[in-house]
Amino acid sequence: MIDLNTLLQKYPWEEPWKSMGKHMDNLWEFDLSIAREEVWPYLIDTSSFNKRIGLPRFQYLEKEGKLFGKTKQAGFQLEWEEVPWEWEYLKEIGNARIYKRGFAKYVRIKILAEPLGESRCKVYVYLGAIPRNFFTKKILEIALPRLKESFQKGFKEIEEEIKLRKPKLQSIHGKEKTFFPEAQWIHPEKLDKQTPILVEKGIQKETIAKVFTWIKQSPDNELDRIRIKSVSRLLDLNPDEVLFLFLHGCRLGIFTLSWDIVCPHCRGVRTSLTKLGDMPAKDQCDVCEIDFDTTGVNSIEVTFHLHPSVRIVEKQMYCAAEPATKQHILLTKRVGGRKSFSSSLLIGSGVYRLRKKGEKKYRLVESKQTHNQTDILWLPETNDEEIKVIPKPNLVFENDLEEDVTIVLEERSEDQNSLRPSEIFDYQEFRDLFSEEAIATNLQLDIGIKTILFTDIVGSTKFYETEGDHGAFLQVREHFIKTNQIIQNFRGVVVKTIGDAVMASFSSPLQALKAAKEMQEWFHPENKHTPVRIRISIHTGNCLAVNLNSNIDYFGNTVNYTAKIQSVTNSGEISFSETIFRDKDIREYLRNNDIKLKKVEFPLPWANRTDFVYIWKV
Repeated sequence: MIDLNTLLQKYPWEEPWKSMGKHMDNLWEFDLSIAREEVWPYLIDTSSFNKRIGLPRFQYLEKEGKLFGKTKQAGFQLEWEEVPWEWEYLKEIGNARIYKRGFAKYVRIKILAEPLGESRCKVYVYLGAIPRNFFTKKILEIALPRLKESFQKGFKEIEEEIKLRKPKLQSIHGKEKTFFPEAQWIHPEKLDKQTPILVEKGIQKETIAKVFTWIKQSPDNELDRIRIKSVSRLLDLNPDEVLFLFLHGCRLGIFTLSWDIVCPHCRGVRTSLTKLGDMPAKDQCDVCEIDFDTTGVNSIEVTFHLHPSVRIVEKQMYCAAEPATKQHILLTKRVGGRKSFSSSLLIGSGVYRLRKKGEKKYRLVESKQTHNQTDILWLPETNDEEIKVIPKPNLVFENDLEEDVTIVLEERSEDQNSLRPSEIFDYQEFRDLFSEEAIATNLQLDIGIKTILFTDIVGSTKFYETEGDHGAFLQVREHFIKTNQIIQNFRGVVVKTIGDAVMASFSSPLQALKAAKEMQEWFHPENKHTPVRIRISIHTGNCLAVNLNSNIDYFGNTVNYTAKIQSVTNSGEISFSETIFRDKDIREYLRNNDIKLKKVEFPLPWANRTDFVYIWKV
């Protein structure tokens, strides 16, 4: 149980606020017949909760890492600076506002949740305010009891929704629900007009109908940044087909595509670009107080938007809604200078990161049942090695600095809803439809692990002599058409052609090997339809995406190695590296199909070592 005196002892009024005038303190209790774990997603989605309790829509502007809000309430104009939200998973959330105009000079709020057995909980809502004057104090005395009733009504609605097992909201994860204003449609008929053309492109009519219906029924915040994976999950659709719909839709003038630079800490969009070639090498997040490279694997997200000729979409927010939009962050807490913080964390098994706001370095925390340690000691004298603790550990942090420090505990896992450049580069449709997109000449994007495949026509000189230039050209052209078709059938993309050779990329080694097998079967000596014979090499590893001849090309040791092992490959053969051979899916495929391989030495003069390459004669 929590009473007002206990809460004020834990969260005392600090300077300069307590010297600004007499403060009003209110603590409301709400007994809920639902578990704390059930109500928590509703508590952190402060935007949708504010809508439930009838608050007006807020407008926010970010300046130098600070959020400034304004709204109109009861005929009064309110303007304030938003103090960053703080929260601890399943326990509490809170923030404050410094008002430039309004009823109060300063307002702070804390929402705390406590379990009452397995199926009930109690939620405490504390609201403290420093009125601007005697008149506004009287207004607040009248308004706050009504606000309490609104909270009661909001929690009652949540209880009913959870008991009826209704979905929380028809909303995309991480999006704030907002007012549903009158949509600013310009030419809504463009959606239906382009449907037959999209069907001709091979997209199912049912998929188009579902997506377009969702667009017509969604508020602006849902459409501000359309994330393909989230939409696919929400509508239970194939993400590949949804992506193709949006890619073709961009070319038909109903969507646009943007390259969003994402902060590695808060995952907020810092810069949104319409051209990949405009990507800077570095960006900064004033909110997190860091600068960062934009070339990392998870630094850029690809999102889509409604074309302004179809509908004007304005981003609207009820509040900063930081807890809901940063659900990977489980704890963010400001700790005063020379003070300490301790808490029993309600985290389960997993790997987490501990960091201080404004610092790039972090400490890893592994939570596992088999570990023995119960405390996370984050003290000035402790080293930076990985911390291994049991689930629900105690955290102890000691701030040895004079100034305040904000500490953060976050999940290490990456955002599973993001569409990264490394993924979209793997779609031939993107390369074909957006052939003008290119990386800035001075940038190299880390796109992670790719499987690279090279093909090469064997004996091309003799082939040109026997076929003649005209005949050879026609056969080589047919060879490119066939290899491209097979590569696409196995979810690969043609990165480029080099003379008579093809360089392709696949997201998995097994798809690359299956594509190689089908190509060798087509260009087999028994196939009298073509005199072309090829050799193929495959390797997998980290790659960089670069600009070459104004196209998106891949570069690095993985590409170079794949090209080099063609030197030990003959006509009708597929050669692949030890890395490919050790892949679990490859091993199973080789075993199930009783495929015999030849193991050959592959000297690496540039590395002063000898590797092994595996040869499959198809």
